[in-house]
Amino acid sequence: MAFDEKFIEELKQKNDIVDVVGKYCVLKKRGSVNHWACCPLPGHSEKTPSFTVNEPGQFFKCFGCGRGGDVITFIMTMENLDYVGAIKYLADRAGIPMPEDNRDFGQIKKDKSDRERLLALMKDTALFYVHNLKKPQAAKYLDYMQARGIDKKTVTTFGIGASLDLFSLPEYLSSKGYTEDEMIRCCVCKRKTKDNGKSFVYDFFAERLIFPIINNLGNVIGFGGRVLEKKPQFMKYKNTEETELFKKSRTLYNINNLKKEKALHDLSEVILVEGYMGTITPYMNGFKNIVASMGTSLTVEQAKILKRYTNTVVISYDGDSAGQNSTLRGLEILSAEGLEVKVVMLPEGLDPDDFVRKYGGDAYKKLIDNSIPLIDFKLMTLSKKYDLNDVSERRKYIKEAVKLIAELKSESVKEDLLRKLSDRTRTTYESLKRDADKSSAADSKIEDVPEEVAETVKDGVKNAERFILCSKLFNKQYARNFDLYSVSMRDPVHVRLCDIISEYAESGKDIFPSAMSSLFSDEDLAEYDLVLSAGDNVFGTPKEEKYFEDCINLLKKDKLEQELKELNAVFTNETDVDKRKQIVKMIADLTAKLSRY
Repeated sequence: MAFDEKFIEELKQKNDIVDVVGKYCVLKKRGSVNHWACCPLPGHSEKTPSFTVNEPGQFFKCFGCGRGGDVITFIMTMENLDYVGAIKYLADRAGIPMPEDNRDFGQIKKDKSDRERLLALMKDTALFYVHNLKKPQAAKYLDYMQARGIDKKTVTTFGIGASLDLFSLPEYLSSKGYTEDEMIRCCVCKRKTKDNGKSFVYDFFAERLIFPIINNLGNVIGFGGRVLEKKPQFMKYKNTEETELFKKSRTLYNINNLKKEKALHDLSEVILVEGYMGTITPYMNGFKNIVASMGTSLTVEQAKILKRYTNTVVISYDGDSAGQNSTLRGLEILSAEGLEVKVVMLPEGLDPDDFVRKYGGDAYKKLIDNSIPLIDFKLMTLSKKYDLNDVSERRKYIKEAVKLIAELKSESVKEDLLRKLSDRTRTTYESLKRDADKSSAADSKIEDVPEEVAETVKDGVKNAERFILCSKLFNKQYARNFDLYSVSMRDPVHVRLCDIISEYAESGKDIFPSAMSSLFSDEDLAEYDLVLSAGDNVFGTPKEEKYFEDCINLLKKDKLEQELKELNAVFTNETDVDKRKQIVKMIADLTAKLSRY
C-alpha cells in the first residue's frame, strides 16, 4: 500500500524520533543536537554508547552495528514489523487516522501483506482453540483448569484454549482460505509422509491445553501446548518453533498484559518467572507485573525488553539447582543491561505456581519483599560448592568470596558482606578486610588489564596514550574534564588528535569517532584505528576509570623519567660546582615527584 507524502510527513512530525526511541532506551543529550545511548537494536549488545539520535535531522545511527534510518525504520526493527505495520503503529501512537483504502475487496486481498496473512492465521487458530473449550470433548481440559484454580476470567485474559485432535485445525484453516504452506510456516501444523509416499497435514499441538503467546502489540505469534496425561510419544510441553513471527530470544510470555499494566501504573519492579502456569497462577493472585522467559536461558534481547518497563527485575525461577543456575546467568545478563536485579528464594523443588497454590499470594508477596540482591545470591550459590566444615574447602570459599566482594564499589556494602562472611566462616573481619583490599589493589594495577591493551612496558606509553584519547573520543564521563595538554604525548598521530579534539571542544562540535577517519592519511589511519579500539577490552569493566587514571599517571611518570634522564646527562657534562649543586637539587625534586607514581 502506497502512502501520500504529506501523510508520511505529518506522521514523522507527530512522532518525534527522540520521544519514540526514548521509550526503548535511556537517551543522554551530548552537545546541541545529538542524544546517545547503548544500542537498543536487536542482536547488538554493548556497554559503551555508540547509538546516536540526531534531533534536527530526525534520524538514528549506531556506529557499532552500522544500522540507521528514520523513525519508521526504527519501529520496523524494534517491533519486527513490515513497513505498513510500522506506519499503523506510529499512526495509532500519534492519534492520526490511516488514509482510506478505496480499492475493492479483491484488490485488498491481493495486496494484503504476507505478514498480515500469517498474523490473521495465528489469530484464527487461537480463536479456534478457545472455541474448542465449549465442545463436550473439552471436559477434561476444563476439569484440569478447575483443579488448578484457573477461573473463567483468567481463561479469557490469557486466551487459553484446547486442541482436541489431529485434523480439525487444518480443516478449519483450509475453510478460511489459508494454504497448507502458510499453516506450516506458522508452525501450527506439520506435514507427515506415509510409507506409501502420500502426505498429510496435522495439528502440531494436537490433544493439548493451549497457551497463546501474544506480543506487546496484541498479536498472537506462537503457542505453547501441555498434555494432561502422560504419553510416551508426547512431550509434556511443546512450543512453537522459530518462525517469521515468533523469535524465542525476543519474546516474553504475558508481555501484552504487562504493557497494559504499565499504562495504568508505574511499575517499580517486574517479576520474571519460567513457564505458563508459573505466570498465570501468580497473576490470578494479584501479581500483574509478571512475565516469563521462553525457557531458562534469558537473552540480551529479553533484558532490553524488560528495561522498557522497569528498572528493577525480580527473578523467581524454580527452586531447584537447574533453576538457580539459570537465575545466575539471568542476573548477569540483566545486570549488564543496567537493571537492578534481585532473586526470590523459593523452597527446593517448588516453582511459583506450586508455591502460590500451596501457600497463597500473601506468602509469595513476602518472598518477593525479601528477595536478595545479585551479590548476596552469588555468595549463597558459591557457598553451596564447598563444605565449610572442612578447613581446606572453607579456605577456598573464603578466597573466592573475598574476591567477589572486593569487586563492589560501595564500601558500606563491602563492610556488611565481609562481616557476614566473618560470622559464617569464623574468620576475623580485619583479616578479610586486608585480603579484600589486596584483591582490589591487584585488580586495579595496569598490568592486570587484558593483555590486548597493556602489552609490555615498552609499549605501555603508547597504549596509555591510545586509551586516554579513546576515552575522550567516546566521551567517557571520567575523561570529559581531563585536559589533554596536561600530559605530553610522543606519537605524532596522537599529538594531532589532541589538537583536533581540543578544536572540536572549543567550537562546541560533537565528535563522531568513526567519521573522523577522513582527517587522516592512509599512513596514519592504521594508528587511528588502534586508538578507536583501545577501549574494547576495558570499557564496561569495573576497572575502566581506574585504568584511565593509571594511564595518566604512566604518562606523567614517563615525562618525569625523560626529564630526569636529561638532567643526569647535563650533570655528567657540567664542571661548575655551583651549577652541579643546583642540578643535584633539581634531580632530587624530580626523584621525589617520581616516587609518587
